[in-house]
Formats: sequence, structure tokens, C-alpha cells
Amino acid sequence: MQFLSIVNTMFTKINQQEQPRFHARHYSVTPLGTRSGLIQWVDGATPLFGLYKRWQQREAVLQAQKAQDSFPQPQPVPPVPRPSELYYSRIGPALKAVGMSLDVSRRDWPLSVMKDVLKELMEATPSNLLAKELWCSCITPSEWWRVTQSYARSTAVMSMVGYIIGLGDRHLDNVLIDMTTGEVVHIDYNVCFEKGKSLRVPEKVPFRMTHNIESALGATGVEGIFRLSCEQVVQIMRRGRETLLTLLEAFVYDPLVDWTAGGEVGFAGAVYGGGGQQADSKKSKREMERDITRSLFSSRVAEIKVNWFKNRDETLAVLPQVEEAVDEYLVLQDLLCQGEKLQAKLQEEMDFLEGAENHPDHVILTLEQRYSEHTQLQSQQRTVQEAIQAKLADLEQWISQYHAAFSSLEATQLASLLQDISSPIDLGPPSYVPATAFLQNAGQAHLISQCESLEAELSSLLQQRRAALRSCLEQLHSYATVALLYPRATLLFHRVHQWKAWLEELLRDMTVDHCQHIYRRYEVLFAPQPPPASSQFLSSVELTLQHQVAEINERMMHQAERLKAEGTTVAACEDQLQEIENCIAVFLQENGEPGSLSLAAVITSALCTLCRRNLVMEGAAASAGEQLVDLTSRDGAWFLEELCSMLGNVCGLATLLQRCPLLPHDLELPAPSDTTQAIYLANAVYTCLQELNTNFRQIIFPEALRCMIKGEPTLESMLAELEQLVEQSSDGLSLQGLADSLQASTGLDHDGQSHFLHITRMLRAQYSELIQPHSMDGQGQETPKMSAGQMLLVAFDGMFTQLEAAFGQLTEKLSSLEVPLSWRKVDVLREARATQLNFFDSPNQRQLLEEVFFLKRLQTIRDFFLLCSSFAQTLSGTCLPAEDLIPTNGPVGLGKPLYRRPSGTGSGVAVISEEQMIRPIKAFTAEFVRQMLMGLPSQAIGLALCSTLSALGLDVVAQVEAKDFGAEIKVSLDELCKKAVEQSLASGRVSQLLLNRSTVLASSYDTAWKKVDLLRRLDINLEAAKASLQRSQLHTAMFQWQHEDVLGPNNQPLSVSIAPRPVILSNMKKKLYRLSQDEGAIVAIQEKLVSLEASIEQRLKWAGGANPALAPVLQDFEMTIRDRRAMVARDNQRTSQVTFLCSTILNFEGLRTRSPEALSMDTALFELLKRCQQTCSYASQFSSTVSPLELQLLHRLGPVVDLPIGSPDWLSGAQRQLEEELSIERRKQEEREQQLEACGETLQMLVDSIKTILSNHNRQLADVKHLLRAMAKDEEAALADGEEVAYEGSVRHYLLEYKAWQDNIQLVLFTVVQASGQHRNQEQLDLLEDIPATLKELHTQSQSVYNGLVGFASPLVTVREAECSSPVSSAQTSFAAAVRCSGVKTQSDSMSQNARKALPRNLGTPTDTPPSTLVMNSKGLNPSPKRAVRDPKTGRAVQERNSYAVSVWKRVKAKLEGRDIDPNRRMSVTEQVDFVIKEATNMDNLAQLYEGWTAWV
Repeated sequence: MQFLSIVNTMFTKINQQEQPRFHARHYSVTPLGTRSGLIQWVDGATPLFGLYKRWQQREAVLQAQKAQDSFPQPQPVPPVPRPSELYYSRIGPALKAVGMSLDVSRRDWPLSVMKDVLKELMEATPSNLLAKELWCSCITPSEWWRVTQSYARSTAVMSMVGYIIGLGDRHLDNVLIDMTTGEVVHIDYNVCFEKGKSLRVPEKVPFRMTHNIESALGATGVEGIFRLSCEQVVQIMRRGRETLLTLLEAFVYDPLVDWTAGGEVGFAGAVYGGGGQQADSKKSKREMERDITRSLFSSRVAEIKVNWFKNRDETLAVLPQVEEAVDEYLVLQDLLCQGEKLQAKLQEEMDFLEGAENHPDHVILTLEQRYSEHTQLQSQQRTVQEAIQAKLADLEQWISQYHAAFSSLEATQLASLLQDISSPIDLGPPSYVPATAFLQNAGQAHLISQCESLEAELSSLLQQRRAALRSCLEQLHSYATVALLYPRATLLFHRVHQWKAWLEELLRDMTVDHCQHIYRRYEVLFAPQPPPASSQFLSSVELTLQHQVAEINERMMHQAERLKAEGTTVAACEDQLQEIENCIAVFLQENGEPGSLSLAAVITSALCTLCRRNLVMEGAAASAGEQLVDLTSRDGAWFLEELCSMLGNVCGLATLLQRCPLLPHDLELPAPSDTTQAIYLANAVYTCLQELNTNFRQIIFPEALRCMIKGEPTLESMLAELEQLVEQSSDGLSLQGLADSLQASTGLDHDGQSHFLHITRMLRAQYSELIQPHSMDGQGQETPKMSAGQMLLVAFDGMFTQLEAAFGQLTEKLSSLEVPLSWRKVDVLREARATQLNFFDSPNQRQLLEEVFFLKRLQTIRDFFLLCSSFAQTLSGTCLPAEDLIPTNGPVGLGKPLYRRPSGTGSGVAVISEEQMIRPIKAFTAEFVRQMLMGLPSQAIGLALCSTLSALGLDVVAQVEAKDFGAEIKVSLDELCKKAVEQSLASGRVSQLLLNRSTVLASSYDTAWKKVDLLRRLDINLEAAKASLQRSQLHTAMFQWQHEDVLGPNNQPLSVSIAPRPVILSNMKKKLYRLSQDEGAIVAIQEKLVSLEASIEQRLKWAGGANPALAPVLQDFEMTIRDRRAMVARDNQRTSQVTFLCSTILNFEGLRTRSPEALSMDTALFELLKRCQQTCSYASQFSSTVSPLELQLLHRLGPVVDLPIGSPDWLSGAQRQLEEELSIERRKQEEREQQLEACGETLQMLVDSIKTILSNHNRQLADVKHLLRAMAKDEEAALADGEEVAYEGSVRHYLLEYKAWQDNIQLVLFTVVQASGQHRNQEQLDLLEDIPATLKELHTQSQSVYNGLVGFASPLVTVREAECSSPVSSAQTSFAAAVRCSGVKTQSDSMSQNARKALPRNLGTPTDTPPSTLVMNSKGLNPSPKRAVRDPKTGRAVQERNSYAVSVWKRVKAKLEGRDIDPNRRMSVTEQVDFVIKEATNMDNLAQLYEGWTAWV
């Protein structure tokens, strides 16, 4: 009402000029309490609903009179329908007409239907009800004109005011009309500030402007005085928006009103569904006490706020001063301590010299001789150490070059270099061409001929060098093919690396014994003849590897012969298969339904035969038991290939069957499409199994083997983590033991089963976390990088996950099919179910088996990597014991060292073959098929056949029931298929001719498909054999290269692509020598060419001085020279790269084996070792040494006293010098003592200042401390009652932080006072050293303590941080003016030392937010904890009232500025009024209003 009063005051000026006057009629409201008050009676006003209801009653009486005229008996007056009854009587049939009912959510009702219903109701309701009432209430036309004008202006005022403040709930009972004056009176302002938009049925109109209200405006409707008045009202309110916004501050934060969207909404809440919280609004006694305490606390904080923040600023200012003074005090104490030590040393040296004067046989007399010997020994040792350092630098340089070279070999650098030099070099035009005319005119034609000759020679040499470069790169590529497989131990045991480690040890401990130890280690590692056991082991490994290569080669030749024997290709067979499919399509198109049924009958018979064969194969696999992994066919194909081929054949025929339209099937039976989908899903599982094996051999196995051989550190760390994870999570059981325990507990011990399931699921969760990608640098990234080992494990695990998902889809599909019980008696289905080892009828059983196979998956991964590790160790020259290779029951640790030297005899040597390394995957596959998959594909085929037979017209259920005379009866599926064909022939749906043609087509398709499948499998097997042969050849070559010193050079190539190592290195050395020769010739010719070009350039410059026209010639000449030289420089750079690679590789290989280069380096290093031994022997000859005191004295006096050491003159001079230094040091100590005393006084003054500040602090805090404790107790009581009170940001949290702050203050004061009073107390000084860190923490804690206290007050207390930071309180600005000021951000608080989080502080706010709405996140407890809304992330209470108030204030402000539609554009008054009128009269908006709003009146 106060808002309307101020708006009326704004109308004062315009009312002096306009009639009728602008006026918002209102009434008085006096609240007496939270639930009671007085409301003024509105005289002379009539609700619009009364007019509408009277019209309804008149219509009802009229209808009754008409009915009475038709019937002799008197008819009762029918009851007047309520608006909701009227609305639902029309909306119900309208919804039913579009296929919907009233049960559908209102938000899903079509808008067009609601608009049609509204139009019907509007047509049934007169639009002049209000206009007639106004006409009838007037006596004269002038009075009617006055009332109508007053009505239009009053409606305009209340419409625009209601639009600005978001007034809703404008149903007919809340809009009153004074018939004598025409004024509109609005009542019930509860749904204010756009709360109507959040009701269950939102209000979409800004004010009420229905057709009755519009008709009463007169002939012009909304386009006359109403629109003009609206524009004037909006214009006046825009001018006075500062006043209105200031008033709204009190409105929005009225503590007696709940302005949130879910609060009490009076009639609208009851009608629209927005209420329902009246019972919660009752405040208990505790809530009232809580509010009183909070209000008292806020008022006390408001009183002390200025002085409180002044005290804060004083505290924050003095703490850095104390820290600076403490640092200075500690520095002075350290200087004093150092000075005392120096004085002690000087005094000790003086005492030593005084002893020499009194004793004629003092040791100082022999000091000169001893010092000379000491100097000589140090010189020798330094020389040797420098030599060792120089050799170490050379070795480190070689090691870095080795790493760089192998990195270049691994990267794509070789390929890019080869691509760069593959084309002939193009130097462009010769350099002399631009100057040809000038040289000829100048009579220097001989220069041209000389340049031509040099250019031709240079181009020839460059082309020759390119050819040599290509040859070098080819040799490098051949070398990299094998050398990139070198294990990590190859570099670790390399001669350069070993010598580097030995020399570093020698620097740390240079003794004769250490030198001898290095000799012995050299003999062990690089002896000319290795131990017989080692030689025997390596020879046996080489022989085994060669046998494996021969076996794989034989297998590959066998596969190639089989493929060749077929006499055709996959492409030709695929073309033939496509041609047959085209013929089938033509057949189906020509013959229609008879052709489709004929082909379907033939395919069904073929599928029945295949189903029988599949059952036989599954029976053979089931009978194989645990030996299934070794089961093969007559042709040598593994059982999985045969099963996959069989099911693929079935899927091909099923796909063909789907192209045949069948008869409509019984809806109670499974549809053929659903059962066929089960076949596809079964085939998908077999496909995943096949991909598991195929992709493993093609992708995972080669990469894993490469990483294990090279010793990839990331993979080793991942495997170690996996091993540790299994050991920690498996409860002392092995993986196999855990899987056996899970299977053994099925259906028996539920507690044990739950225990093992829990262990397995925990293991699965931790394993998933292990292989998840994480950020490499510890920071969050959108796409975290994965290491090589992690990528390998993720890819490996992903294939198992894909299999698990495919199997889950199959079991879900089979369990979802509603199969008739009669179908279960078909022989195929019964036999298929009998072959199942486990059943998946219950989800628990399926989940249990999934967990079992997860354990088997982990066991498979670990077994595979263990075998790879063993093979890698074998290639590196070591091997695990044979009994550790294949685990018998459970996991075997991978933590054994990857590389170790062979010891003992070569017994127990086992070289793992590729088939053995792949066996864990094959074993997992066989176990999965045996335990999980067996029988399911045959069931899927049987169900598909039954549903297809039903679609062919055969009643399978009736056929089965006709033979059902026993529990064990089985109905033959073959007989059912035969009966289906006979029934189709008998019914005339198919003919024998079509059956014959269909048989030919289906047989041709089946034969062609099998041919394609066979050729594809043969191709895949041949490619796998080729890849396996190439890997084995590379491994054998790498093993021979690595152990060439023992095995001897092998000059016979293993294959065409792998040349022997000596041949590669010899060719590389020759090409490198040729390259160096070409390089020398190119440099010589370039020098001559540069000289000639310089001569030509000089002549051009001389001539250009006299003839400016030659300037372009000179520029072209210089540009040509630059381009050619850049081209040659790039080619030189490539040559340098290739030369570096070749020379580094030659050095690496030369020093790796026992070559002349290696023996030469060993000899040089042995000479260095010999020098070390001699130096150590020389040092052991001296019995007397120079003491540290003597050395210290000589270093101090050396350059000062130039006399014989130990002579009287030297002694006296040394004493004088020491006395002078001691005197100087004592004077410095006195100065430091004075500075220390002054610093102590400064510290005492600062301590006194802190005490004064603390006194003021305690005096101000005394007013609110008891209130804080009361608030903390209230929180504890709320917790005891089970209420949720977040600890973070609570009063309890604040009091704990305040206690820590107090303790730190007391600690600082006590320590500073004690330490400054006891200068020499080391214990106090040690305590004082911790004070600077405590002071830094105090600085942070002080901000938290001071700001946190104010943070608990209500937002109106903390209006602006800028006002609180000044001791003098500035004048209170208006609310709207304060909004235009920029918010001031406070400094963020940091963490305390004890990791206690600082309380959040007020941050600066944007310019469109009221300063008094700074939301405090650190409030102890909301006034009503039951209705408190909490942040889902932090758990802190959120002040919903304040946040909603901010949005209300912003919305009103935007409307008063004309920015509510588009915040980036300010609308004119005319545009804004036009927009809201259109929104109010929009049929779409009116149609969506609640029926109680009666939008049709």
C-alpha cells in the first residue's frame, strides 16, 4: 500500500492538468502479529465475479422457464456451474477428440485445443457484462462518459503498476469495480513480485485484459485513453524509479513476509497448487529464540563495526612489523654465533703458535716439509681426478648421443629424411645468370665459363652425395629393424655405460682396492671367453629360436598351399555370392508371396540341418571338457573357427530369410524378428571371441611383446601395481582360488558367497581405477594423457569388456522372449538346454558368473604378461626357472627382476613360443564357451525356427500337444519342418516348382557363402603366419646381434629383409667413408665458387656506382646466391644428421662387442686406472699428514707472511696478523650486540602495541561473545535433535578458528618476550625461528576472524566493505544510488597452518545487485532450519530469501528502465506499453491460464 501511495504522490503534478485524475485506489492494512492483522473495508465496490455469477443465474432461470413451457410439471432451476466445471466440461471432450485424456499432465495439453475451448467459452459469454453494468449505474450520458473515462484511466494505472511489481492472481474475485466512480480496486497482493510465474499453472499475462474489461473501455478499446494513460503512467514511474527502488529495499527484506516462490499464496495457493507450507510456517520456541539472538547479535555488530574493522587494520599492520623485527633479530643472533666461532678458531690458532715458541721440538717446525708433500699429493690426485672427469664427460656425451640416435631411429625422422632426398636436387638457375650480360659486356666471359664448370661439378657431387645419403639411410633402416628391439639391458650393460658407472664410483672412493674391484668386474662382464654355462645357454636358446622360425615357416607354407589349392580369390567368390543374391531378389520380386513362402520353407529346412550340426559340434566341445582349448577339426582349424563359421552361416541364411515376407504371426508367440535377433546376438558373442583372439594376435601381442623386450618402464610399473592390487584385495586367496570359491558357493553358502562377491567387486572397482587415464602432471585436463603401458592394458581389457557386453545382450534377449512351454519340448531346444553347463534364468547367477570370469580375465592378463616377461628375459640372456613359467593354481608374481645374469648350468632353459604365449587367451576363450556360451546359440536357432514355422502357417503348439503323452516326450524339429512344407503345398500357398527353384537358389547361396568364408579364414591365417614368421626372425636376429661375442658373427641372413649385422655395419662404414669424401670435395668446390661469386659481386658493385641501372642486376645476383646457398645448407644439414646417426651407431656397435675400437678404449681406461693406483700407492707412502688446524692456519696466513714456515720471524708475523684479525672481529661483535639490544627493544615495543590492540579487541568482543556462544549452543541443540547443520561456515567452526588464532597470538607474544630477554638461550632461539611462519598464518587468520564475525550478522549490517574499512563512517547512501557503485572485493583468505578452512567472506558484487544482498555463506543456522535450502556441493545453508529478493529487485529495475525484454536495449515507453498490452491480450497466453482465472469473462 505504501508503494501505491508513493505512486499516487508522483501523479500530483499531472493530476493538476488531466481529468479524470490518475489514482491507484488502495486500502489500509495493519499487521497485529505473524498470523493476524486488520484490513480496511472497501466500500461501494463489486467483484467482477459477482457480475458474472448473476449473469449465470439469469441464464439458468431463463433456461428453466423455457423448459417449464415445454413440460406441464414445474422444473427446478439448475445449479450454476463453477468455472472449473464449465471449463472441464469442454476441455475433456476436446482432449478426447485428439486421443488424450484428462489424466495427461496439463503441460502436455495441445495449445490449439486449449485455444479452441477458450474461444468457445468466450463466444458463450457476453463481452458487454461490465459495460452494461456501468451503463445501467449512470443516470445521464455525461455521467456515463465520466465513469467510463475514470474506469479506463484507473484500469490503466492499476495495469501498469501491477505489471511493474509483478502482481498476479488477478481472478474475478480480486478485481473490484466502484460503479459510482468507475474506479478499479485490486485486492489480495500476496502473489506479488511475479510469483504467479512459479505457480503450478503459471500466469503468463502481465495484467488482466479480458474481452469484458476491454469492452467496458468504450468504442476505442485499448487504443484510446487506455493506451495513452498507460504510456503516461510508465513515463512517470520511470522518472521516479530511484524513489521506487529505494522503497522496494524495505519491501523485499521485510522479515514478516516470505517472498519466495513456494510460500503462502492465499487463494492462489489453494486454487493453483502453490501453497501447502502453512503448517511449516509456525515457529517453535527455539526458532523464535534463535531469531532474537541473531537480531541482537546483528545490532551489536552494527554498533562495533567501525571500531572492529579499525582494530583489524591495526592488527594486520603490526603483524608484518613484528615479523620483520623477528627476522632481523634472528639474523643478528646468527651473526653473533658465527663471530663467536671465528673468534674461537683465531684463539685456537694463536694458542698453537704460542706453543711453538715454548717448545723447540714443536710439530710446526716440520710443517713446511709436510705441507710440500701434501701439496704434491693433492696435485697428483687433482690431475687424476681431472682426467677421470674429462673421460666421464666423453662417456656421458656418447651416452647422450646413443639416446638421441635411437630416438631418431624410433621416430619418423628416417622416413622424412628419405622422402627429402628421394628426388634429384634442384639448385635452380646458376648464380652467374643474372650477371651474364654485364660480364660479357665487361669482357669477363672467362668468369662465366669458370662458373659453369664449377656449377656442373658441384651439381654432380651433390647428386652423388644424395645417392650416398640414400644408401646410408637404407642401411640405417635395416639396422633399426632389429636394433629397436634391443632390451633396456643392452644399454645398461654397454661398455660405455659400465665404464661411466665405474669411474663415478672411483671418484667417490679412490683406493687401490676399489681399482682392483673394477678390474675384476671388467673380467666378469667383458671377458674374452665367457663361462661355459653361459655359452651353452645362449647356444641352446639360439638353436631353439631357429627351430621356431623353421616351424612357423613350415606352417606358413602349408597355409599358402591350402589357399592356392582353392584356385580362386575372395573377390571372385564375393562377386559370385552377390550375383546369387541378385537372382534371389529377382525370384522374390517375380513370384510374390508364393515365392517368398517357398524360399522361406527351403531356408527353414536348411537352418534345421545347420542347427543339428551345431548341436553336434557343441556336444563335441562339451565332451572335451577342460581339453577344449586343444580341440581342432580334421583340417587343423581350432574349434572356435568352426563354431564361428557355423553361426556365421546361420546368420547369412537368417538374413536371407528376413527378405521373405511371411504370414501374419500370432501375437501371443515370439515374433520371427525377435528370435532372429537372438541369433544375431549369439553370432555377435562369437564374433567378439574371434576378435578377442584375432586382435590380440595382430595388435596386443606384438605391442606387449615389444614393450616387454624393450623394458617399457610404464608397463612394468602398471604390472607391478596390478600385482600389488591383487595381493592386497584378494584376501589371501589367489585369483584362481577366489574364482573356485565363488563357483563352489553357488546356491549353498550365501554368507560365503556374499563375502567372495564383495572381494571380487572391490577388486573390479580398484582395477577400473587403475586403468583409468589420469593427468600426467597432477592437474585436471579435459583429455588426460595415458602412458604406453596404460594404453596397452586399456586396449587389452577393452576386448574383454566388449565380450562381456555382447554376452549380456544375448542373455537379456533370450530371457525376455516369452517362449510357450510346448516349444520347450522340441528336441533341438531340449538338447541345447541339456548341453548348458550354467543357466542364466536368475540375474544373481549371471552376475556371479560375470564376476568369476572377471577374475579369469585378470588371471589371463597376468599369465600372458608373465610368459612375455620370461620370453624377454630369455632374449636378453636370462631365463626364469621352468617351474615358474606356467601357474598351476593362482597368480605368479611379476616382481622378479627382468634382467639377471645367468648362473649355474643351463638346465631348465625354456624358450617360450608364440603359441605358448597366446595360450592363456585361448584357454580363456575355451572356458568362456564351455561355461557360458554352450547351448545358447542352438537355443536361439531353435526358437527362430519355431517362430518361423508358425509364420509359415504351422501351429507348432498344436503339433507338440498332439504328441504330448509323457514328460520326456520330444518332438522332432525336422518333422515339424517337413509338416510345414507339406501343409504349404497342400494349402496351395506354394508349388513344387517354386520349391525346387528355391532349393537351387538357397543351395547355391549356401555353397557360395561357405566358399567366401573359407577363403577369408585362409587369408587371415596366412597373414597371421607371415606376421609371426617376421617377428620370430626379428627376435632371432636381435638375439644373435646382442650376443655376437659369444655366438660369433652370423653372415647368413635369416630372411631377405634382415641382413646380417656385420654386413650392415660394413656397408654403413663404407657409405659413411664415401660420404665424407664427397663432403670434402663439395667444400673445396664451394670455396672456389664463393671466390668467383665474390669477384663478380665486387665488379657489379664497382660498376653500379657509376651506372645505377645495374642495381637490379646486383639484387638479382645476390638473391640467386642466397637461394642456392640456402638449398645447399639444407642439404648439408641432412648430411650432418645422417652422418651423426651412422657414426653414433657404428660407435655404439663397435664398443658393444669385443672389437678393436672397444679394446682400444679399454686400454686407455686401464691406463687411467693404473694412474689411480699409482696415486693411491704414492699417498700410502706418507706417514705424516698436515692437520686441519695447520691447513686452516696456512690458508689464513699464506699470502701475508712470505717467510720460511716455522721460523721466528714467521711465527711473530703470524701472531701479529692473528691478533689484528681477532681485534677486528671483537669490535664487530660489540656492534652486533648493540644492534641486537636495539632490536630487542623494538620487539618489546611491538609486543606492547599488540597487547594494547588485544585489549581493545577483547573490549569490543565482550558485547557479542556471549551471543556467539548462545548461537553455538543452539547449533549443538539442533544437531542433537537430528537437524542437518553444516559444520563448515558454522558458529562452532568460527569459535574453533578463533581459539586457534588466540593460541597463536599468545604463542608469539610469549616466545618473543622470552627470546628477546635471553639473548644466549639456544632453546628460546630455536622456538623463535618458528615464529615468522606463525606470524604469516596469523595474518591470514586475523582476516578470517575479523571478517567472519561480521559475516554472521544479517546482510543489512554489512552494507559495504568500503564503509567498514574506514574508521569514520560515511553517510548512508540510498539503495538505488548504492547499486550504481562498483562493489569492492575483499582479499581472499588462505588456509591456516592446521588446514582449517577459513570462513568465506563477502565478495564484491556486480553493479546490478543491491549492496545489502551480499550473500553470506558462513551463517551458523538459518532462522528456520526445517525449510533451509542447502548448496548440493558445499552443504552450506543458502539464504533463499535474499537470493530471491535480488532477482525481484533486478526485475523491477529492468522494467523501470525498459530493459526487461532485451537487457541490451532500452525500449521507449510506447514500445514497452505496446508489448505488455499485446502480451495481456494474447490468446495463447490467455488459453494457458488456470480455469479459476476465468479468462473468458
